[in-house]
Amino acid sequence: MTNYALDNAWDRAHHRLALLEQQLDPISHRRLAALGVRDGWRCLEVGGGLGSMARWLGRQVGVAGHVTVTDIDIRFLQGIDEPGIEVWRHDVMTEDLPVAQFDLVHARWLLYHLAQPEQAITRMVAALRPGGWLLLEDVDFFPLYASTSPLYVNFMVALAKTVGEAAGHDGFWAARVLPAMVAAQELTEFGGEGDVAILRGRSAMAKFWRLTGEQMRDKMLTSGALSVECFHAAMALLDNPTFWTFSSAGVAVWGRHPNET
Repeated sequence: MTNYALDNAWDRAHHRLALLEQQLDPISHRRLAALGVRDGWRCLEVGGGLGSMARWLGRQVGVAGHVTVTDIDIRFLQGIDEPGIEVWRHDVMTEDLPVAQFDLVHARWLLYHLAQPEQAITRMVAALRPGGWLLLEDVDFFPLYASTSPLYVNFMVALAKTVGEAAGHDGFWAARVLPAMVAAQELTEFGGEGDVAILRGRSAMAKFWRLTGEQMRDKMLTSGALSVECFHAAMALLDNPTFWTFSSAGVAVWGRHPNET
């Protein structure tokens, strides 16, 4: 993952990720609760970000369980000092995971940033115990085209493509590709769903996209993906509380490692 576009060394990266957690955590909690995460489970969170999901999982599995959270940059995870949570610096694209060790493996908004997501998925599946669950949640930008604002569409498409360019993606792949990619792993009880948030200007999600745009500003402008005028107009639009539109879509797939026979 050496080509990750959104470097956590950026001075507002923590704020940006906190806004994303605010939007996505409740959805992830619901899905994980439906899979039955409970006391005593051993869980792996790949690409842990600020660690909100690792902390939540730690509360679900209790003192009898264990949570391992990984990231290529653990600067925001090092402050976790809770029993049963272990932090690893790890690159799922180049380093193997322990085999058959976890009751749950979860990753969120990670695969979009990987040049070969199927390679990471194979590693995560191999880390499951018999009967263990895999839950992958990722992002797809297809709802943007439903917006009535060409400015918003042009900005978000330029942003999605500029961020995804580092991994060779354009941001419009998860809904079409991810379900089949995970189904090919021959998991049981396979399922999936999507969600699309309504975005209001100046909301937490609008602020997240503004910050993402600010972090990627130079790359978007240098590449010619967006003009300076359009960039600033889009920033103002996202800060306008009378602006309503679709945000990106979440695409979730899950499956269970077959029990030993």
